[in-house]
Amino acid sequence: MKSFQVVDTLLFDMDGTLTDLGKRWWEPFFRAYDKLKPDHDKQKKQEAFEKVLTRVMETEMGSAKILKLKIFLKAIKDSEASLKDVYRVMKLVRADPLAFKELVPLEGVAEVLETLQSRGYKMALVTNAGDKTVGRAKKTLNILNKFDFIVTRNSVKKIKPNPEPILLVCEALNKQPGTCAMIGDFPQDILAGKAAGTKTVAILGVNAKYTQDKLKELEPDVTLFSIGELLHLFPGPELNHLG
Repeated sequence: MKSFQVVDTLLFDMDGTLTDLGKRWWEPFFRAYDKLKPDHDKQKKQEAFEKVLTRVMETEMGSAKILKLKIFLKAIKDSEASLKDVYRVMKLVRADPLAFKELVPLEGVAEVLETLQSRGYKMALVTNAGDKTVGRAKKTLNILNKFDFIVTRNSVKKIKPNPEPILLVCEALNKQPGTCAMIGDFPQDILAGKAAGTKTVAILGVNAKYTQDKLKELEPDVTLFSIGELLHLFPGPELNHLG
């Protein structure tokens, strides 16, 4: 694609793009709720899950801790739980040693990132997660340690969809936004990229059923079904310029 020929820097979201969003975010809630009500209607739980995803897609700013609390309190309410159940679920979530901490790379991610880096692209992580979470991610996805720059919510005053994190990367790497591509699976990633002036790549991934319509409305430069398709889109900066 001609619009990507100038790109020499790739900016990646983390949750849902590189790592399993469900492991870190959804499963702590469902583990707790299953302990509390193992026979609860599965359809009700699925509906609650879908509402959680919708709320996360619509979220713009705010404290990560407060955000988690608000989202899961509403999710439990959507499951038609009582106030007593809400308290018990939150207590179980807080006692869960893996709650919001389980970082599992998505299949094939490491190989794709290594290939793109070997082709000569500068690479940066732009995530709304905090420093501690990214530190854990580096242990399970070692290539993050080789990224040229990493921006977390601790690095900036305003997180995605605000363009500040992306512009910070551009400044640090001495790049113009137009030579960068923001790659992510949620509306916040595409909104931030557009606001900063980068190219935008939406990856539908496992949450496509819930995110596809919203991402389509935002009109990213390109929409992919999986991260592996990046290898066709980005053959290498030099080859891009020759094309």
